[in-house]
Amino acid sequence: MKFRFLIILIFSIFSKGYSQVNVYDSIYHSGVWRTFNIHLPKGYNNSLKYPLVLGFHGGQQAATSSQGWTVFAYQSKLSEKADSSGFIVIYPEGLVLNQNRSWNAGNCCPPAINQNIDDVGFIDNLLNSVFSNYSIDTTRVYATGSSNGGMLCYRLACELSHRFAAIAPNACAQMYFPCNPTNKIPVISFHSKVDPIVPYTGGMGGASPLTKIYFPSQDSTMRLWSQKNNCSKRDTIINGNKINYDFVKIHDCSCNVEIHHYATTDGSHSWPGGNPNNNPVSTQINATNLLWDFFKKYTIPCSKVGASNIYNDNTILFPNPVFDFVNISNLQIGLSYTLSDLSGKVIKNGITLGTIDVSNLSPAVYFLNLNFGDSFKCYKIIKD
Repeated sequence: MKFRFLIILIFSIFSKGYSQVNVYDSIYHSGVWRTFNIHLPKGYNNSLKYPLVLGFHGGQQAATSSQGWTVFAYQSKLSEKADSSGFIVIYPEGLVLNQNRSWNAGNCCPPAINQNIDDVGFIDNLLNSVFSNYSIDTTRVYATGSSNGGMLCYRLACELSHRFAAIAPNACAQMYFPCNPTNKIPVISFHSKVDPIVPYTGGMGGASPLTKIYFPSQDSTMRLWSQKNNCSKRDTIINGNKINYDFVKIHDCSCNVEIHHYATTDGSHSWPGGNPNNNPVSTQINATNLLWDFFKKYTIPCSKVGASNIYNDNTILFPNPVFDFVNISNLQIGLSYTLSDLSGKVIKNGITLGTIDVSNLSPAVYFLNLNFGDSFKCYKIIKD
């Protein structure tokens, strides 16, 4: 690797555990150095295996550090979600061409498409590199992105389906053809019906330099992935149970996959529920929360994660009341947890291998929530 720069200092190191940290790094691919930022969650412990989410920024990002990975991290709040839910985020950066960053995602977008940049090869190489240097569960790798970054998610699902357990594109359409994935891929996607850049029902792009590019409709993209995943049923909830968005669920697919789609009636060409990017943001849904709830259900090759894979029915906490350490029996892997007080305020969170230090807490009643993959369990703890 060319360089590794710690953007946020490590404030504490103990028992191989770390506070949150960002590592800006690069690898050499196709004759150039390609950059990316790694966000390690709070409590990162290299003896555990963490899920990995790749987050791709949109196209036409100005070629400055403030307009690279940081923009998508700010918009999506993925790093904050990683800290609370216990996964690693990597934000790759598009190559700088003509003073802009973009991705070669198929039929969109300049300048990367015009230069035939090997972004798929870059991501494949990047995964090999981070698997060697960080503690990652290689069966739980996911991709999300917005606009041109979301289009790259679709292309990666077509060409690197053996690498990804699920994808979550936003504000984009399928632009890479032909698409021939070797594995079935779960998809959750988000789009505003009033998006002025990528029309929801299909059409030419709404802003330069996309006005000569045709974007397929959201329905055609869903139908394509429904065919690729051999799905047989489609349910649509109009008006989101009176919350104004439509929800499409395509199911009964091969390999237990599903396709979910959220169509908001507010927002714009932006990240739903996130921070603004000079465009209105949907308040009807939170894409980051929804995609993680969807992602954590799947592993490669597209099998659903079941609670029975993670814990034993006789999981117990002891001692209770507790003075210093809570012990959790019968865990088979590390679990993410949150500890909150009676008001619901989160006091601490992280990953546990079976022990949680509560020695510095005041005597009171607390609630411990353990994340068992497709379910949560809540335990009442009395601190002496």
